[in-house]
Amino acid sequence: MMAVEYYQMFLKRLLMLTMLFTGMAATVHASEEDVVVFAAASMSEAISALGTEFEKRTGFPVIASFAGSGTLARQITEGAPADIYISANLSWMDYLDQSALLEPGSEVVIASNKLVLVAPSETKLPDPFQFEKLPVILGTGRLAIGNPAHVPAGTYAKAALESLGLWEKIEGNLVMLPNVRAVLALVDRGEVPFAIIYETDMRLAKNIQLAAVFPRDSHPPISYAMAKIKGNDGHSTGLFYKFVRSEEGREILRRHGFLAFEN
Repeated sequence: MMAVEYYQMFLKRLLMLTMLFTGMAATVHASEEDVVVFAAASMSEAISALGTEFEKRTGFPVIASFAGSGTLARQITEGAPADIYISANLSWMDYLDQSALLEPGSEVVIASNKLVLVAPSETKLPDPFQFEKLPVILGTGRLAIGNPAHVPAGTYAKAALESLGLWEKIEGNLVMLPNVRAVLALVDRGEVPFAIIYETDMRLAKNIQLAAVFPRDSHPPISYAMAKIKGNDGHSTGLFYKFVRSEEGREILRRHGFLAFEN
């Protein structure tokens, strides 16, 4: 599947969300006890697992929507029916906070991740891999990243490449996609020779290998933050918020490869 197809899929999701906003919001909130979670695409499996376990324990369904953190934040400012927002970086959380859309005092950092460079499994990589040689290794090949304008994984990738003095050298090789899962799929299918994703995403691919882990000081800390949306702090929302922060919730995050924070 080429990048344009991923973009078409992304537009289809936006269309579905638009339908929710204009005529189907009542369906999403068929029960006031449903918990609607807007979460970063890189947390899809972890949040789905949290939702499944939460519903088993409480009987309250969790309805989740996954996309780039910036895309979700903008949808919330436009009136999307979210109860909880989980972002892959703090800047988009600040964006909602500055728009007075967060429940005061509800923002917490729940997890962290690592940024990695990956390649298709059949690619012969130099050992050890040296980042400074990436422009030569790439040649005319493509490097897939999330779009830095609204995808935190892309923001971290750009920061890391700039820190390592590589951004200007390979900017013309970049393929920028609407979320980190689209990046993962592209490299997993062998359609690009390299991609930058989160370490947790590697376990979801069948045909990729680790090329290198970006130094932690080459980019801002990868912080996943959670907050309740102002005015939507119902009983079930509060319970799910507490469950994510509980030891059971943190264990689910750890099982999916995240470094879970106690707070």
